[in-house]
Amino acid sequence: MIKNLHAIIYCSLLISTESAVAQGEIFSNKLVLNQSPALPADRYFLRHPFEILYGADDSLWISEKRGSVIKVHPGNGKRRVILDISASVKFTTSGSPVNSISQDGMMGLALHPDYPTVDSFFVAYVYNAGAGVRKLRIARYPVKNTTITTPAGNETVIIQNIPASSDHTSGRMIIGADRKIYYSAGDQGANQFANKCSPIRAQDVPTAGELSAQNYIAYQGKVLRINLDGSIPSDNPVIKSIRSHIYTFGHRNPNSIVFARNGSQQEFAGAKLYSAENGPAEDDEINQLQPGMNYGWPYISGYRDNRIYQYRNWSSSSGCAASANPGSEPECSTPPSGTVIKNEMDTVLPSFQPPMRTFFTPPGAISCNWLSNPTVAPSSLDFYGFSNKIPGWQNSLMMTTLKEGTIFRLKLSADGNSFVTLPNGADTARYFRQENRFRDMAIGKDGLSFYFITDSVGQTSGPTTGNTNILNNKGSILVYQYLGSLLSLPDDPLVRNQPKLFIRLYPNPTTKTLFIESKRDVIKPMYYEIFDLTGRLVITGKSNTDNTEVNVEKLAAGVYAVKLYNGHHILMLTEKIVIR
Repeated sequence: MIKNLHAIIYCSLLISTESAVAQGEIFSNKLVLNQSPALPADRYFLRHPFEILYGADDSLWISEKRGSVIKVHPGNGKRRVILDISASVKFTTSGSPVNSISQDGMMGLALHPDYPTVDSFFVAYVYNAGAGVRKLRIARYPVKNTTITTPAGNETVIIQNIPASSDHTSGRMIIGADRKIYYSAGDQGANQFANKCSPIRAQDVPTAGELSAQNYIAYQGKVLRINLDGSIPSDNPVIKSIRSHIYTFGHRNPNSIVFARNGSQQEFAGAKLYSAENGPAEDDEINQLQPGMNYGWPYISGYRDNRIYQYRNWSSSSGCAASANPGSEPECSTPPSGTVIKNEMDTVLPSFQPPMRTFFTPPGAISCNWLSNPTVAPSSLDFYGFSNKIPGWQNSLMMTTLKEGTIFRLKLSADGNSFVTLPNGADTARYFRQENRFRDMAIGKDGLSFYFITDSVGQTSGPTTGNTNILNNKGSILVYQYLGSLLSLPDDPLVRNQPKLFIRLYPNPTTKTLFIESKRDVIKPMYYEIFDLTGRLVITGKSNTDNTEVNVEKLAAGVYAVKLYNGHHILMLTEKIVIR
């Protein structure tokens, strides 16, 4: 299958027009990993994917909102369904064919911290608790040779009865180096749409009686920290005199949580924890999560600055039920008489933690069209920790978006408490912008491969900035590989006075031998590397002459990337070659 994919998808490896040219990075063209020319388009779609992980077994792990977990080979796209409990998962769709989905279903996915020695994984999914009430359960499952289709006899319930909703369930889950489960719970869409009269409980904490009864109604608008057996960690923060599963509070819709990682991309003890969060019609946030801290919602959106945002508490009015349904945000509809309205400066919140960054606060009135207001709709967050892979990328946050169809990269300061300016003069770089809704991403263990899953349905603005539900790649796994940097000579006294470089690779395509021709202006020795399209280094060597022969006869037919470095180990050239 992979040869067909290379032939169809990678006709050539050019500098991607979707890459951040200002940063000078070169990426491969887009590969749709789960596309097969032997199947019709509707057969290779993922079923509304939510989470993607790159596992220690070199497999991609993906949760699908319909109630499945699959493993996918990152090279050839071969898939295996390891869990399908669709009958037990509450997932709401509309339209025929489906054109809209709710924020429920199979959600968070995490491998056991000792995987694959301990061959099991954790999932978070929404279930029907009766009388139309949604709740969320975190459960552990083994990995078997056959697909698991029933919870009975296979499922170990870690915790359940966590509030869930058709809106703002959030559902992200990770396991830290401290062997604790971190789970993000949204505010359940309270105070808007069908939930307009439901109070926002993001500031609530449970009573001792509620904890004893496992009544977790207060676990809305929170990030939870949970022992692997579901119990409350003894070192969890005490908030308002109560120690519970609550780690942080005052959240709206925290769609992602990620720990910082070291130069080998490993989470480490004491690593800082970050989250991206959807704002209302303004102020999407990136937060550093600190135990016991309050992130402001619903009294504060973004910074406490009295700009634009007002908390209009629809549930405070006796006329809420009879009032018109709020539009895209409560701020965009006239509240009923008696509604309590508060500006951000009206409430002092103890332990308030402002965001690290917002996207964005409008300079004037709010746009009530979701696709035209200044938010970007962050959907997940990942951390790039590699120290020796992509120059300048170490210690970066990578944020996927639904509305912008864009991947944002933000470079953290050395202490991880702020963002630094990039070479393009901003604190963000944008990559791979397209008419897609990026749901989540994973970084390959090579530090050069990036895997993205896309929504099967929905609206986006993408590069056209217009409203569209015509997505480029529905329910897909998209792959990009970093190939190198644009040809440039840095301002270095060792090389600044050299004449213009002359380097030529030929023949291209080739079958047995690749010739590298360079003139005297290339500082010797010259180093060369050849990578296949999975980012695997297949040939490496050095040359002290101007003309070099490289034997490629043993390489399989396909497209490869060649990197050339001068004697100071400065990257001079990245170029594609085709081997027949």
